[in-house]
Amino acid sequence: MKSMTAYAACHKRKESQTVQIVLRSMNFKYLDISVRNLPAEDILLEEEIKREVKKSIFRGKLEVFIFLTGAQSRKVSINEKVVLKYLSQIKSLARKHAVRAEVNITDLVSLPQAVYWEQRISSDRSLIMPAVKETLRKLLEFKEKEGRIIRKEMLENLKKLAANMAQAKKHKPLISAMENGKEDIDEEISLSAFYLSKLKGKINSKNQAPKGKAIDFLTQEILRELNAASSKTKKKIPALMIVEAKNYLERVREQAQNIE
Repeated sequence: MKSMTAYAACHKRKESQTVQIVLRSMNFKYLDISVRNLPAEDILLEEEIKREVKKSIFRGKLEVFIFLTGAQSRKVSINEKVVLKYLSQIKSLARKHAVRAEVNITDLVSLPQAVYWEQRISSDRSLIMPAVKETLRKLLEFKEKEGRIIRKEMLENLKKLAANMAQAKKHKPLISAMENGKEDIDEEISLSAFYLSKLKGKINSKNQAPKGKAIDFLTQEILRELNAASSKTKKKIPALMIVEAKNYLERVREQAQNIE
């Protein structure tokens, strides 16, 4: 069992370049992966990172933050707006003084602020991908640790839920012929116990497949039976036991929202 809420970070260095990877996972119905801070031209690297994440995470909103320092490359760029402004002013001046304007591109790019240098930090795949994998491993450890805590809490709540269901069955009213079975909650209690057994099995399963949706479904089935039982019985003790059982079930449902 894995929690959907998790956080992990990792630093790696190669020669003069350093990368920091930060992974943040949150509750979400489906799998949604966002890669932050990679240049647009690194789309292939972004897709590779997403494929790597999908190997081990199946549900939740995951953000991958990439922070690079060092290994800067420089690229010369022409400031087209500045160059066009120079050209416009030169032509205007030539018309004003009735002279011929002879300007070539070399002259224009030699003017102040016509050319500038762009610095870009190169995205080194051989540095980034190992860092992503290591951070992902740390994230999974965090998710599994939190998952163990949630499992323990869920089982404790289910134990109390089962105890209340047993008390409700024990104190159910005797059914007389006149009542015609209208207050008989045996079927609802039995079905609740059946789904409860399935739920415990799913929670305790060693299978690493996602469990959150299945757990949520089973809690809904139990709630449906408890609601049906609650609507039938008018006796105080069984009714109170069912209300308590529903309270513990609601806690389990809330915990299930954080399960992958």
